[in-house]
Amino acid sequence: MAVTKTSADLTVPKHAWDSHIHIIEPDKFPLEPNRDYTPKTASRQQAAAFESSIGVEHAVVVLPSVYGSNNTILLDALRYFNGSYRGVCVLDDTLAETDNKTLQTFHDAGVRGIRLNYGNSGTDAEITAAVIQAAAIARIHDWVVQLWVPIRAFKALRDIIPTLGIRVAADHYAHATVGSRTNDTRNTIDPFTIEGFREVIELMQDHHLFVKISAPYQNSKQEPLYSDMRVVAQTLMLHGPDMVVFGTDWPHTASKEGNGPGGPLVPSDYRDIDDAEILEQTLEWAGTQEQVQRLFVDNPRRLWGWTDPDA
Repeated sequence: MAVTKTSADLTVPKHAWDSHIHIIEPDKFPLEPNRDYTPKTASRQQAAAFESSIGVEHAVVVLPSVYGSNNTILLDALRYFNGSYRGVCVLDDTLAETDNKTLQTFHDAGVRGIRLNYGNSGTDAEITAAVIQAAAIARIHDWVVQLWVPIRAFKALRDIIPTLGIRVAADHYAHATVGSRTNDTRNTIDPFTIEGFREVIELMQDHHLFVKISAPYQNSKQEPLYSDMRVVAQTLMLHGPDMVVFGTDWPHTASKEGNGPGGPLVPSDYRDIDDAEILEQTLEWAGTQEQVQRLFVDNPRRLWGWTDPDA
C-alpha cells in the first residue's frame, strides 16, 4: 500500500478514509435515460486499485446523479467490498414512502447516508423541506444526510439542522466558491464574504455539520491543483477540526461541463486530476499530523458510524 508523505513529514495514516467516490459501470448497470452527461466506466476494481495507490483503506461510495435514484449498482458495489466501504444512496421524490424492508436491505449492504443533490439550484424552501423529510428517514438507522446544495442555503438551514437529531455532511467544501469562479477575489482571501459561509462555520463549531474537503474543482477554476481553495480549507479546519473529512471525488466526472458537441448521451472523459498532488496539498493544509489523523481517520469514523478501532 502506498504512503503519501509531504516535505513536512505528514503522512496518510493507517486506516484512512476517502469519504467521497463514485462507481460507474454502464455496461452492467444502465444509466438514467434523462441524464445530464454520460461518463465512461469507473469500476469497483479500478476504485480499489486507486484507493490502495494513495494509502486509503476505506471509502464511501456515493450514488452519482447519472443513476437517478436507482441504487442497484451501489448495493452491488458495497457487497463486493464486503464491509470495508460505506455507501450513500439517493431516494426518489417518494422519499416518505420508502418502506422499512428496503431501508434494512440498504443498511445491511453498508449504506449509511442519503444524498440530496441540488447543486447550484433549489430554493431555500425546497431544500429545507427535503432535508427535514430525509432526516426522518435517516433517523431510522442512524444515517447521515449528505447535502450538495448552494452554500447560501445554509442560512436557511442554520436553525433547522441542530433540531434534526442526525449527522449532516456538506459535500465539497460546502460549495464555498472562490474568486476564480465568482470573479470576486474577496471570496478567495476571505471566505466569510461568501453568502452562507458564516452559517457553515457556526454549524461546524456547534458540532452539527461535517464538511468534506473534496473536489476543489467544483468551487475553483485554478488548475491544476485548485490551490486558491487553501484559505477556505484552512478556515474550515481551524473552526471545525473535528468536523472535516477528506474525499477525492474519484473518478472526477466532468458533469455537464464535460459535454462535447455530441450532447449529454455521448460518453465524456473524466477530468485530468493529479490525485497524489492534491492529496499532498491537503496534508500540507492540515498542518499537523494530529489534524491529518482527524481528517482521514477519527472524523470519518464518527461520521459513518465505524466502530472498529483496529480497521
